Amino acid sequence: MYCHVLRILADGQKHTTNQLIKQLAISSMDLERAINLLSAYGIRFQVTANGTYQLIEPLELLDYSRILTALPLETQQRLANLEILDIIDSTNRYLLAMPQQTTPLACLAEYQTAGRGQHGRQWVSPYASGLCLSIKQDYSVFKQPLTGLNIALAVSVMQVLGNLGITEVGIKWPNDICWRGRKLAGLLLETRQNKSYEIVVGIGINVKIPFLNLGGITQPWVDLATVLGHSISRNVLAAMLIGQFCKTLLLYPSQGLSQFLPLWQHFDLSYGQKVILKIPSNRLLDRGIIAKPNLENIPKDPPKANSILEKGDFITGTAWGIDEQGALLLQVGNHIQRYLCGEVSLYL
Repeated sequence: MYCHVLRILADGQKHTTNQLIKQLAISSMDLERAINLLSAYGIRFQVTANGTYQLIEPLELLDYSRILTALPLETQQRLANLEILDIIDSTNRYLLAMPQQTTPLACLAEYQTAGRGQHGRQWVSPYASGLCLSIKQDYSVFKQPLTGLNIALAVSVMQVLGNLGITEVGIKWPNDICWRGRKLAGLLLETRQNKSYEIVVGIGINVKIPFLNLGGITQPWVDLATVLGHSISRNVLAAMLIGQFCKTLLLYPSQGLSQFLPLWQHFDLSYGQKVILKIPSNRLLDRGIIAKPNLENIPKDPPKANSILEKGDFITGTAWGIDEQGALLLQVGNHIQRYLCGEVSLYL
């Protein structure tokens, strides 16, 4: 019921209780319940006279036809299915649980009750304020490293943002998208081995977030409306991301990171910086030592960090980019070590 109410109110105009009840053929009690539920999901209403409802501003809801029309022609021809959900626990979980079928599949939701980010964090996004998008791709054989795919997909997001004219944005290894130190978007890559190798990539991107008490967010954030200085169509943005992701998921298995490395080097926020790497628990690590680094992007004699600490799941060192598999190259002491998982934060 609340969906029908919201579709009428989305124009941002005033609507009286009587108009809504008559148009939707519902009771005043049903209308009140719908309004209360929308408020709980983060929809903001103007303070108006009794019996009148109006949104703070017009709201663009996801639209199947608009997204499909805006997709590149090659993506329209390849995409097996596009689904738009209202409320779901997680778009990633939804696609992972789906029985095997032709891919790629794309799924969007207006609201996630249990949206997930990296390392088990919750992804918080009020109703219809961002994009909650997941894409599923199956492979009969997949031999490239998943760490590299994380990098390639993060670069793909940067390509879309670049097409929108956004600057001062970069990537915090492996796939957090930040603008002036505040998080704009994040990726979550998950896999399932069945008859084929199934990969689901989810992206959460802040489009226009209302200033509410977003208690689940524990780090500085920003939205596209703030970055651009104006609103952007969520449907157009969804089409741009779906098109770019489908292209990357098609090319990466055969080409690996080769075509994405130059762009990564341009957007790497940690290069040459002293960082703290937090290693998630219960993970097997590849901590191979590169005693004599010969990568072009690493100085022949890297400066020794002032304070190298290694205690528990935290490692402090200097970041020198990534290798051809997407592993983080971290100078600890006089050696370069490579890490395939973890969370980077700048050392302050």
